[in-house]
Amino acid sequence: MTGATNARERFAGRVAAVTGTTSGIGRGIASALAAEGALVFGLDVEPGGIGEHIPCDVSDLGSVAQAAADLLALSGGRIDHVVANAGIRGSDTAAEDLSIGEFDAVLAVNLRGVFLTLHAFAPTMLAAGSGSMVAVASMSGNRVVNVPQRTVAYNTAKAGVTAMARTLAVEWGPRGVRVNTVSPGYVATPLLAADSALHDQWLPNTVPGRFATVDEIAAGTLYLLSDDAGYCHGTDLLIDGGYSLR
Repeated sequence: MTGATNARERFAGRVAAVTGTTSGIGRGIASALAAEGALVFGLDVEPGGIGEHIPCDVSDLGSVAQAAADLLALSGGRIDHVVANAGIRGSDTAAEDLSIGEFDAVLAVNLRGVFLTLHAFAPTMLAAGSGSMVAVASMSGNRVVNVPQRTVAYNTAKAGVTAMARTLAVEWGPRGVRVNTVSPGYVATPLLAADSALHDQWLPNTVPGRFATVDEIAAGTLYLLSDDAGYCHGTDLLIDGGYSLR
């Protein structure tokens, strides 16, 4: 396919899996995919997201494997796009006080969960010789953006996601499956609202003086998923409003 396609038709007839669709970025991505014609399956622990819900705990191998099997049974064995979005933040705790249990729990969802998700759908996509995957990372995986910094588990996991995606891009790209990441900065979601006491500290560090909208992150994600990004392999799309430039 050459040239930009009609945005409203980019995903017509395509099947997409998105993890973590009940709220925030995942919900926005799933909604945008559905609006552009995709058949969307929302893989989440809780129902109520966008698309057809399939129960899934991304930190659990058996749960992810079953979710992938259920999706493929419903889609007639087809999967075109995968978005590994599900994640947790963890507590605001100094590294020396962080329990190993919490560190492991954050990595289980934010890093292991991403690999389990991509790994579960890879055989089908590789056999078809086509498809695209996007993992949701973070600006915090590229640079320590705030001082004091008290989210070592989260940052470690997100850095791992970008390294994972680059590695998979090299492995799977020549076989027709593109893998990329999107790295949001601060996004206006319910999760961010919980940190409202810190908004005055963060806002001045964004060039436009505001937080990103969910729709802006979804737009970047859909670009990477689409055929318009056919030359993107291992790309990390940073959408942080210039925050990390400060």
